[in-house]
Amino acid sequence: MDERARGQTSEDEIHSRLDQVMEVKEGLLAFVLNVEHSLLTVQQQLQSVVEQLQQYNRNKSILGEGLTASLEKGSSSRAVMHNSFRQESSSIPRQEHHTHQNIGTYSALNKMEFPYFDGENSRGWVRRCVRYFQLIPIPDDQKVPMASVYMQGKVELWYQGYIERKEFQPWDELVFSVLERFENLDSERVMTELTSSTMKLL
Repeated sequence: MDERARGQTSEDEIHSRLDQVMEVKEGLLAFVLNVEHSLLTVQQQLQSVVEQLQQYNRNKSILGEGLTASLEKGSSSRAVMHNSFRQESSSIPRQEHHTHQNIGTYSALNKMEFPYFDGENSRGWVRRCVRYFQLIPIPDDQKVPMASVYMQGKVELWYQGYIERKEFQPWDELVFSVLERFENLDSERVMTELTSSTMKLL
């Protein structure tokens, strides 16, 4: 009996450490997403500045010697710098710029993989799913179908029977059923687990 209890304890410790590793990994991925989003914002602001400068230069060339003549006299070095900046900024391909932004965002989101579930450590799986849904918004009516794609083995078989009994199941009810079935917990404890994990993530 002691050996079985020790085995269960060590298994719980392994699951706990795996959860910690997954949390660190997901935290790093979230950080990467935030950095890429910030970079995207900076790139958009720079593009806006470049466009404003280009518009300024177009207006200047239309005005000719009129309003800008007094600014240009005695500032030839500034005019040279301005013209060189104009040439550099106009050589930036717009389409390529937007393509790079889209690729960067897509690749960051693509790195976030939805967690697979084979019946082991269902509480950890639920926590990871909730985190995923926080980082990558998915409509409520798509959460259950998406999660079902990542179910394996006995969980997939269980889900087939589960879905046959109920046409549409909201995410919270699926979580309740998963914890009840795969954690062997009574209903009251399942609700406590679900509420506390949701509160921690909020």
